[in-house]
Amino acid sequence: MLHPVGRTLLLLVVLVGIAGLAAFTYYYLKFAALIDAKLRTGPYPSASMIFAAPKTVTLGDEITPEEIAEELRRSGYTESPSNPMGWYNLRSDAIEIFPGPDSYFDQEGGVLRFEGGRVVEIISTRDHTARTQYLLEPELLTNLYQNVGNRREKRRPVKFSDLPPVLVQAVLSAEDKRFFQHAGFDPFRILKAAYVDLKEGRIAEGASTLTMQLAGSIWLNRSERTWKRKAAEVLITLHLERKLSKEQIFEYYANHIDLGMRGSFSIRGFGEAAQAYFGKDVRDLTLPEAATLAGLIRQPSYTNPVRWPERAKARRNVVLSLMRENGYITEAQFREAAAAPLTVVQGGAESADAPYFVDLVNNQLQDEFEQYDFQRTSHRVYTTLDMDLQRDAAEAVRLGMQEVDEQL
Repeated sequence: MLHPVGRTLLLLVVLVGIAGLAAFTYYYLKFAALIDAKLRTGPYPSASMIFAAPKTVTLGDEITPEEIAEELRRSGYTESPSNPMGWYNLRSDAIEIFPGPDSYFDQEGGVLRFEGGRVVEIISTRDHTARTQYLLEPELLTNLYQNVGNRREKRRPVKFSDLPPVLVQAVLSAEDKRFFQHAGFDPFRILKAAYVDLKEGRIAEGASTLTMQLAGSIWLNRSERTWKRKAAEVLITLHLERKLSKEQIFEYYANHIDLGMRGSFSIRGFGEAAQAYFGKDVRDLTLPEAATLAGLIRQPSYTNPVRWPERAKARRNVVLSLMRENGYITEAQFREAAAAPLTVVQGGAESADAPYFVDLVNNQLQDEFEQYDFQRTSHRVYTTLDMDLQRDAAEAVRLGMQEVDEQL
């Protein structure tokens, strides 16, 4: 028989356990409802897609098949026939273009042939007749998101299958090397962080996995660092790991991670960041470029490769070192990538895709179409922007400012 004091203590323990379980269940179900509502919209929130004017290719134009392919990639085309925007087949003296169901056009393809760096023939794939001109797919400038608090964001949604292996490996090395093995929590990092936090008397050491970072960035106040927030983060992480596969979680993460600012817009996700900093599709990132983007995650403003190239390069090389330690790259690959210069787009991220023009378009949309809810519905907006002229203007400004700097 238990002593009365023992029975009392046992009863208290049972009551505390029941109360704790009830509280856990209540808050878990509360967060689960919020998460499920968010997940129903998928990893790509509603957005207004802003396009430039279509580029016209005319017989006799000085242009190569490779340059046409680059234009098409910027418009969302790939070499895969399953790509919904469209695909192309590049040959040494020609390029075949096949618009997809998401194309601006009515799926009329074309074959462009070249000689001596000029377009010598344009054939429609619909009726096999010769044409004098062919309109390329309008280039996607960006996706605009107007969310709560008037915080404006740019994203280029990507699927997990779009991400090159070097980018996935760079992110894992920089942020969560056991992501595909653990169930949302990394015990080793948690023990280390707990020791540091107890020693400092505050939350000073991060132990967040990718899933925990995703939970915090979408559903919680990003600037708050309290035990209450950590508890909420744990509950959300548990539900995300139960509802989604690891690939789905990574896809959400890849589309929501904050990677700095361009003008008045926040750059969200690796798809937009690849264009912002390197002027290319995320699929085409090199090893040094992938490591640079992974290095931005912790301090995107501090390591911005346009404003702080030395900081960005130092952080990039730390990520490359971690990739080497994790066995993703060899010593030779590390040395070559670490010695590579930063290849950010000329003119900086602020002029890469006409941000001030996009600002103007966004303001006009809000002023002239008040009846539309741009936060909850998607729109395609086709503009008159000539991207060739835009890039020439941005380059002229860059050279002019460089000349002024040299004179000062």
